[in-house]
Amino acid sequence: MKNKELAGKEAIFDVEILSASRRSLPELTDEFANQVREGLTVDLLKEELRKAVDSQDAQEYMGARNAALGKALSEIIDVEVPDTLVTNQAREKYALMMTDMRDNGMADEDIKKMINPENFIKYKDIEKPDIVRDFKISMAVDEIARLENIQVPAYQVEEQIQSLKDQAAKDGQSTDDMDNEQMRRKVESTLERRMVYDLLADEADLEVEYVNEDEFDEALMEKLAQESLQREQEAEQASEGKQQDDVVATAAVVEEEVSETVTVQDSAVSTEESEANPSSEEIDASKYDGMDQEEKAFNILKDLGMVELHADPDSPDFDPSLYADEEEE
Repeated sequence: MKNKELAGKEAIFDVEILSASRRSLPELTDEFANQVREGLTVDLLKEELRKAVDSQDAQEYMGARNAALGKALSEIIDVEVPDTLVTNQAREKYALMMTDMRDNGMADEDIKKMINPENFIKYKDIEKPDIVRDFKISMAVDEIARLENIQVPAYQVEEQIQSLKDQAAKDGQSTDDMDNEQMRRKVESTLERRMVYDLLADEADLEVEYVNEDEFDEALMEKLAQESLQREQEAEQASEGKQQDDVVATAAVVEEEVSETVTVQDSAVSTEESEANPSSEEIDASKYDGMDQEEKAFNILKDLGMVELHADPDSPDFDPSLYADEEEE
């Protein structure tokens, strides 16, 4: 209320009723059903309404259902996936990740430093299980659609394409540059996969398990707490390490001013250390299982050394003076 002086006071309002109506439900008879659609009976009308309601309810778990069906297909299909295909798919996803990093404000020079064979091989090893699974699912869906003669009606494809264009126009995006043929293939492929999943769901014996997401998971909370504590300890160690590096650097400058002696490490020792601590380590792709796309992408970038963790600036133990040099740069 704009006028706070009127708060809590009684008031009388004069209103004018412009129209009034009362809802009355018609009697469900065959005659009424025939008015809805010619040839429709009461029993058929009830059946269609029941299917419509069931279909709307099914949308809530449709994504989980399709994911379970796809996983089952990938496990039973036996096909050798060429490494060339895996490499090409990984290269496309790697390039897309670099593009996203540029869109998020990272400088081109920094991105170029990250693009090297070693990083790409690590990324490929991480993404390979997902690429292989998706390829198997795609092959299985195409074969089932061929065997069952599943064809997407043309009007559904046109409706979906028009819906995508309308959404793009609503978001302020131009539709002139859209490749209609490429969009048509993607839409048709998506609808075909959906129809195959619907067929499999009708033929399979599926059980829907509803999980209460609000239920308190003590084990999960304990795990999150341990991870949070570990991150704090790593941040403190990083902060202490930076201070030690500053001390060492200062001592080196003083020593250089006093005596111009340069200590040269034995190359044999350096070689032994490099062999004992190789820079390239195998990454277990299973560590990313269960992560959503955003969390998975962040952890991949972190393991590849593409992102650097810093202390939390909102923490009460955060010392801004330790990062003053970085801010000036």
